[in-house]
Amino acid sequence: MTSRDRSRDARPLPRRRFLEGAAALSALPFLPRVPARPRDPAARRRRQDGEDARRPPNVLFVLSDSHRSISLGCYGDEHVQTPRFDAFAAEGVRLTSAVSSTPLCRPYRAALMSGTWGHRNGMLTNVSPRNFGVDGRRQWSPGELPLLGETFRDAGYRMGYVGKLHLGAVNLDPGEPGRFGFDDYWRCGLFPSHDYYDYTYCSSKEGRVEGEGKFRPAAEVDMVFDFLDGAEDDDRPWFCLLSWGPPHDPFEPPPRYRHYDDVPLPPNVPTGSKADPIVRRDLPLYYGLIEALDDQFGRLLSGLARRGMAEDTIVVYTSDHGNMMGSFNYLGKEMPYHESTGIPFLARWPGKLDGGRTVGVPLGSPDVFPTLVGLSGLEAPAGLDGRDLSGRLLGAADAPGQEAAYLAAWDTPVTPWPGWRGVRTERHLYARRKDRPWMLFDLQEDPWQQRDLRKEDIPLRRELDGLTLELMEQLGDSWEG
Repeated sequence: MTSRDRSRDARPLPRRRFLEGAAALSALPFLPRVPARPRDPAARRRRQDGEDARRPPNVLFVLSDSHRSISLGCYGDEHVQTPRFDAFAAEGVRLTSAVSSTPLCRPYRAALMSGTWGHRNGMLTNVSPRNFGVDGRRQWSPGELPLLGETFRDAGYRMGYVGKLHLGAVNLDPGEPGRFGFDDYWRCGLFPSHDYYDYTYCSSKEGRVEGEGKFRPAAEVDMVFDFLDGAEDDDRPWFCLLSWGPPHDPFEPPPRYRHYDDVPLPPNVPTGSKADPIVRRDLPLYYGLIEALDDQFGRLLSGLARRGMAEDTIVVYTSDHGNMMGSFNYLGKEMPYHESTGIPFLARWPGKLDGGRTVGVPLGSPDVFPTLVGLSGLEAPAGLDGRDLSGRLLGAADAPGQEAAYLAAWDTPVTPWPGWRGVRTERHLYARRKDRPWMLFDLQEDPWQQRDLRKEDIPLRRELDGLTLELMEQLGDSWEG
């Protein structure tokens, strides 16, 4: 069977160790499963009177680019100023072991949209002839795989997409395959995606929206408000995916955020290394971009509240991957280290997600799709690789979880084909190459990964190596491709 054939097959997830028991499904505090419903002008009034409790929640999914979890106040960073993200985390739940399963832009986005790993959806890396899921124009073509946007659209949601796509063409009309179900509102940025002060968005095949001077994420928040205001007389619940470019380079925050002059280097950035002067220049600007996003996130939440939508909306903030920023003398991403794979995952739903709670269950990129579906009380389509972890977010300790999130990178500058594989548990990070174990860290005791346990703790290494190889087999992945 070829890789392309495997990509179209629905394969079960591991049961022996990867899951904690599907038998606990009956204990989940899920909402009732609801079908799509016709519009009803009186429904808004009934909801205010408490008569329409079955209406699914709205979903606002905010995705940034290259924001590692360790560069947020609520994840322990004492230097970056993120008061709005931190307050948001205190109002909802914060996942401590969320990862980008393949820490690179296009593989994350394909996994998010399809709930599958790259060896099934065909997006193994950003640009490579091994990406069997793309056509000659580098357009991602998921075939018959179920899609996040189509699932919510078919359940009766009003669908909006704003910002960076990075999966192919963006000059598309409603209903075209490349819009992946986001047919009601479309503001997708044309290349270059990371010019933060001069930009053009496609609203359809011919439609354009242009801007200049204004910080791009602020313009995109304005577009989200445009989408929300267009739903005034539309009774459908809505799903909006806002995809920001920062804090991805170029590190060019607005002037008011360029004040991080004395940021100390993390302890795992080698002093005097090639990366040292680059990080001393870029880390303050990276922090500035993050603080600028924090302000725009605050605007977004305030806009929801002003429109009376905050109570009925699940809001998620996360990122497609992290950034090494000089750790271990590496720049960029695509590495197993926590700086690259560790991402923030914050979720708020007033009255449903207990405020200020942390959730340790590992969550990988393919898990986001089924988890959003589960939170919203919808039926998940068949054929997803990811697990619905919504019960854990909702606070059911005995809800199904997983021991580890699978990690895989098939072709990287540091590890060419067939790359590396690994696992992230709540406590440990493990990765191997085809011919040998590569790294093992206890992130609880050693968050900066200063002590590699590969040779010190042989039983743990064997356990996590066995789990990695077991998951490879059960997920249909292999070193041969």
